Amino acid sequence: MKSKLPLGVCVALAAALTLFGLLYGVFNGYADERREVTALLEAPNGLMDVLDYRAADGLNLCVVAGRHLPMDDANLAALRSAAVALRDEEDDPALKYAKDEALEAAVTAVAQRLQQTESFLTSDRDQKYLDMLTADLKNLAGSAAAEVYNEAAEAFNERLDAPVLGWLARLMGIAPCALYGRGV
Repeated sequence: MKSKLPLGVCVALAAALTLFGLLYGVFNGYADERREVTALLEAPNGLMDVLDYRAADGLNLCVVAGRHLPMDDANLAALRSAAVALRDEEDDPALKYAKDEALEAAVTAVAQRLQQTESFLTSDRDQKYLDMLTADLKNLAGSAAAEVYNEAAEAFNERLDAPVLGWLARLMGIAPCALYGRGV
């Protein structure tokens, strides 16, 4: 004869298994969704690639400006520093945005400084380089990568703010996605 478990134990086991399944599903579901959003950062031609291209253009402008400005020029040093900082492996989009803004300001300052330099004004080649690099920086700044990432991150963050399941996911350690240019 088989021994039977009391009804209370069966109900408790069923409740525990149901709770475990719910928590496991919520955690894995939200974790997978977050991975999909953050994949937009590292995807080919994603946001991080766009920012790396902008940093490379900033470094190229350093080479052009180095032919006409003294190596200890403050604007040139700021441009080099901003470009190198933007290429850092820091993945936080809010920090990347601030670094990109610093690059933009440094590019503008160096371009204005070059326009005041006699050797630059006599160099057609370097004037064309400056035009090409500033146009490329402008095109990259208009890339849809930031908008696509921010839309996906905002949608994920809204789901994470949803009552019950979103709150459970936050309790289990799922963090919201940082927005490019706006923090979390």
